[in-house]
Amino acid sequence: MASPGTADTTEGSGTATAWCSVVAAQYRSTLDDLAIVLRGCPDALWEASIYEVKKTDQWAWPPTDRDGQPFDDPAVREYKLQASSAVWRTASHALWFTDLDLSTTETDWAPPAPFSRGDEDGYVVPPTYSRDQVFAYIDRCRRKVDTLFADLTDDQAAAHLAEPHRNGGTSLAAVLVQGVVHLQLHSTQIRTFLRSHGIRCEDE
Repeated sequence: MASPGTADTTEGSGTATAWCSVVAAQYRSTLDDLAIVLRGCPDALWEASIYEVKKTDQWAWPPTDRDGQPFDDPAVREYKLQASSAVWRTASHALWFTDLDLSTTETDWAPPAPFSRGDEDGYVVPPTYSRDQVFAYIDRCRRKVDTLFADLTDDQAAAHLAEPHRNGGTSLAAVLVQGVVHLQLHSTQIRTFLRSHGIRCEDE
């Protein structure tokens, strides 16, 4: 999987504006929302599937481990297939990409252990992550928001990302906006799932 590239920021330093403040605030509030939602998730639903994953879903079948090896045991294979949409997996997926998008100025990005660069490769379903691990990842992303937006200027945000970033040729601003929308989508997805089970989070 390609590592993030670096935005070309050689033309002018510019100044931070309301745009940067607004997007940073959206990241912070959405990370807070995800934390609230996950705190509201009972243990019994942590590994529950938000929706049924089918073998005909080409993005999910066959599920594999991080080495790309399929699971031989049919029961394990089915469990891993449904884990593709589990609460913990949805959260870790959202945070993995949030971390990546907030790290576009880094050339050697990697997620924190126990998360792996290979977690989002192909049909990989990683080992189940605990609440503590997911909440630690939320805190890491909060720190990334603070670091990135502390000095980000409009000129830097408007610069196009270089290869080999997965969004090479796209402006950093576009990547950041798309990233926070992706994070909001999955936070809302988990909240909606909990509501379907009669669970209301602390802010409802």
